[in-house]
This record gives sequence, structure tokens and C-alpha cells, in this order.
Amino acid sequence: MKSVVGLSLLAEKVANFPWTFWPECYSNENTTEPVCVFTDQKFASGRGIYIVSTASLAYQMLKKPAFSRPGALDRINQHANPPYVQHEFPGKGRGLVANKTLHRGDQIFASTPLVITNPISYHLVEEERLRLAHRGVETLPPASQSLFWALLDHFKGDPVDDRINTNAFEIEVDGVGQYAVLPEIAMLNHDCRPNAAYFWDEETLSHYVHATQTIYPGEEITITYINNERKRSLRMANLKRNWGFDCSCSACSAHPVFAAESDARIQQLDDVAKELNDWTAESRATPEMAELLISLYEQERLFASMGYVYKHAAEAYSSFGDRHNAVKYARLSVEVNSLDKGFRDVDVLAMKKMAQEPEQTWSWKKRVGHQRFEGSTCACGHTH
Repeated sequence: MKSVVGLSLLAEKVANFPWTFWPECYSNENTTEPVCVFTDQKFASGRGIYIVSTASLAYQMLKKPAFSRPGALDRINQHANPPYVQHEFPGKGRGLVANKTLHRGDQIFASTPLVITNPISYHLVEEERLRLAHRGVETLPPASQSLFWALLDHFKGDPVDDRINTNAFEIEVDGVGQYAVLPEIAMLNHDCRPNAAYFWDEETLSHYVHATQTIYPGEEITITYINNERKRSLRMANLKRNWGFDCSCSACSAHPVFAAESDARIQQLDDVAKELNDWTAESRATPEMAELLISLYEQERLFASMGYVYKHAAEAYSSFGDRHNAVKYARLSVEVNSLDKGFRDVDVLAMKKMAQEPEQTWSWKKRVGHQRFEGSTCACGHTH
């Protein structure tokens, strides 16, 4: 087998060849085309990346602005003077603590992955799949190799595979679900009631992390690893099964009386959301229900998810012809959903439209003329 250096020299002699090394590939009767490892050491100003995928998908990825447009990553991987420091927490290990006051919307960091791997690699025999993973790490730039090996490993199996399984985030590129390893976000600990949110930006192949509420110096920065809008027992079981720890966040460690109240609110917010999603003529949805949903999310401290709730409120007010409240909540939805779902998310774009011209959106006066219900005081869309 040729050395990594030798393979690099050979690859560099080929005009317009996009990869630093010749891809190593394997296939069998379960693969439609060979699965290979592709490495670009120059990606993201020398941070580098390796991709385990098919040639067709890897070359399609090269069309993304992250690879093709200079300046697309100007705000990415700026870790020289971060607004946080690493800290060891007894019982749960390494985490990040704010070293300055962070306000909602402040970017904490944005990073490109060191690894993108397609689940199709599991169609290979185990030895070949692991070989591709190991060669990928071996071909990263030295500084990025160090970042990879500093990642925690939970399952204590193959050292490369274990670090990927422990730290990978699910992403999507060109409609294909894949996994990405990003060392920076892997340092953030879980909390069922986090103070930060993250999203994957497909165009720049980057993970963004922003504050979703005020975070003070000395306060730990946290994200949620799971769908945290579920009852305590379900959250804890999910975390134990996939990450191997018993959650001790304030929501999970609360007195049973308060935990039961929280579970009741979780059930109620789910019920109210279903009512608000009913757009039939028999719908009982009202703006008051949207205000209740906002209150429930605030009580549960689900601040990262408030963009979804503000969207419900904007549509509820719009459906009764209340322009000002529709615009108010549409603006709030754009702000928070941009932090949780990304700048290009379909809900963000829809709420931007509503904030400009609610009268031109599909929900405008959709419920005007619906029967009002006892206890409702809103006169939205009604003239007197």
C-alpha cells in the first residue's frame, strides 16, 4: 500500500483534481456504487474535511458554496477569541462556560465538520467500513487530527468509530441524511431546558450555535441532544439509551411534585398545538389558545422552541384579521426560528412574508366567521 504522502503527491499531479489524496473505495453486492473516502485538506482555510460516501454524492457536495464560493465561510471557524472557556463539571465532564454576557441571537460559534459520513458505508463489511474511517482521520491536517482525538468516546470500541458514534450529529445534504462530527459543538453538554440552539446550514456545510436567552459570565452554555418537548421519563430514557447518562438537569432532577406539573404542562401544550393546527371549519382554535401556548412554553423554559409557538400565534391572529398582532408574532418567529432552524428554513421565509404583508398570506381571515366560543374575548377581525 502506498504511503499517505505518496498518494498525496500523485493526486496533486492531476490537473483540477479536487481531493488531496486518491480516494480509497470498497464495494460489494449491497452497494449500488463504490463507497469511498474523500479528503480535502484545504477545505475551510486548511481545517480540512473527509467525506465517506459515493463519488456521485461527494462530487455533488463540491458544488456547495462552502467549496465553490470564496468568502462563504468568512464567519465560520472563528475560534481564536471565543465567548466561552472550557470547564470540567463534576459528574458530567467537560463543558463550555460563558466568559462574557451573551444575549439572544449572539453567535457563540459556527463550525465546519471534520467528518461527513453517509450511512451507506454500513453496507460494507465491518473491516472495510472501519478502514475508510481510519484513513479519513489519518489524512486530516495535523491540527484537525488532534481535535478529533480529543473527542470523548463513550462506547469504548474501535477508537475512531467510537468517537464518531459518540459525537456525530444528524445532518442532511442534497436530501440525503448523513452524520457530521464537529469538535466544538461536541463540547456542549445537554440540558433539557437549554440556553442555546443550533442548526445545520447546508449551503455552507456549517453548524451554527446561538444563544436563545441571556447567558451570564460563569453560566454553562447548553444545548439539547433530544426532542425535549416530552415528558421527563421519555427524555431520560432517550438520553440513557443513546448517550449513557442519567440526566441531572433542573427539569429532570426536580421534586416529583414539580416534575408532575411539568409533565402535565407538556401534555397540555401538545393538546393546544393540535387545536391550533386544526384549520377545518370545525376548528376551535383562537388567538387566546396561542397566548396560552406561549405561556406554557415559557413556563417550561423551552425558549429555543419559541419560534414555532410564535408562528402559531402569528397565524392565529392572522386568521381572525388582526394585522398588528400577526406582524408582532411573525417578527418574533423569524428571530427565534432563525436561531433554531436556520436562516433558510421554510418557516422563517413564511414568517418574513407575514411580517411584511399578512393580508397576502394563506391564513389571513381564514377563521373570520367561525363560531366564537364561551370564554373568548378576542374580537379579532370583527367590526362593531
